[in-house]
Amino acid sequence: MTQEGERQPRVVSADTRVILVGRTGLDAALRLDDRLELVRVRNPIDAIGELVSPVVPVETPSEQTKSVVVVSREVEDSLRPGSNSPAQDRLLNFIRGLRLAEPSVKVLGVTRPESQADLATAFDGLVSPGWDPSSLASYIRAEHLDPVGSASQDQPGEPRRVDPPTTSSGDLPMLTLLLRGQDVLACGIDLIRARCGDPSIAFYKPDGQVAAGAVAVAWDGAIFGALSGATEPAILFGHAHWLAAWLRLRDQQTQLRLAAFTDPLTGAWNRRYFERHLNAAMEQARQRRQTVTVLLFDIDDFKVYNDAYGHDAGDEILVEAVRLMRSVIRPSDRVCRIGGDEFAVIFHDPEGPRKESSRNTVSVMEVAQRFQRQIKQHRFPKLADCAPGTLSISGGMATFPWDGTSPAELLAKADQLAMAAKRQGKNAITFGPGSLRECGQTSQPQQNS
Repeated sequence: MTQEGERQPRVVSADTRVILVGRTGLDAALRLDDRLELVRVRNPIDAIGELVSPVVPVETPSEQTKSVVVVSREVEDSLRPGSNSPAQDRLLNFIRGLRLAEPSVKVLGVTRPESQADLATAFDGLVSPGWDPSSLASYIRAEHLDPVGSASQDQPGEPRRVDPPTTSSGDLPMLTLLLRGQDVLACGIDLIRARCGDPSIAFYKPDGQVAAGAVAVAWDGAIFGALSGATEPAILFGHAHWLAAWLRLRDQQTQLRLAAFTDPLTGAWNRRYFERHLNAAMEQARQRRQTVTVLLFDIDDFKVYNDAYGHDAGDEILVEAVRLMRSVIRPSDRVCRIGGDEFAVIFHDPEGPRKESSRNTVSVMEVAQRFQRQIKQHRFPKLADCAPGTLSISGGMATFPWDGTSPAELLAKADQLAMAAKRQGKNAITFGPGSLRECGQTSQPQQNS
């Protein structure tokens, strides 16, 4: 972060998204180029997941945005069947999976001291941690990394490209959208219009009965809508069934995503999502000279309420705590349940203040204190005569980069501050030096009684 009086860095929108798989040794050099958005993942599965469903979408991707995946040497080794075997089935399958997720992705390997010509043929190119930062960033962003299937792949000495698996010309764009978590409906309608040569074909959601001349888009009795146009219904029928299958698959994928990343009781994001989102938010904040604040809190004496009033009352407290917190945070902030009655809130605004020197109208400190008051004043029906006025929370708030420069450091600081709040007698939120600085404070605010 720049200090007062220092020249603000020039902000340039990233045009290349670089996913580093494993320990590549390239992080420090690539971070110097603000045209690169860096994402670090530990294994091949996470790399594919990050391509198809990034946890923190920086902004709506444009057609000019490129994706590059760099595979570390240790990950290469884990994908090789044997040190003396030229076969690369697992490595090639991994690269095919990347290209199924995003057909235009470029996949680079990291060079080795010894000759690895057979391994290099799997990649679009090779890079080295020994290159100077400018050359490295320039190479990764270079246009000479030709698209898959270009003529240059057969030139002597050039790395061979791996062709994506063959599939129907209509299925590939639909599958790509689905894997990215985007809606396939508009793409499906465009494909049906092109196949039928009928631009008048339209999709609509009927109020009750499907109109005469239209064809229902239905799957297993569930009606998603209907197709109508100049094309005969008999011809539209097959296309409607095809579209219904994709819409059903879309809904299933949405449900699976929610199940994988949300807490079924409270509807808050779960610990898996919390860890991924915090890592991505901090990496983005580091590149854009922004801040990320984490609030860790739990319900004071939760076990006492749970034992005295039953698990239904305990569940009600957890559900209401999430609802109340969501009512005071910004749309870009995230409420996560990371344990029994333990919660974490990630405060991160990807857009940042409208002016470099300005702060948000409502600070994260004010949000936390407002939530603290709401919990204290809220009437929980299942607590009967003990509500309102008895329930309270205690927590700690830490801010990147002052209170911690990595997710582990930031969480450790927030946890330390939360323990300090407990020692103060509970019903308290302790703010780290970075959080105080971010909110323009110099000392701990007076706690609510």
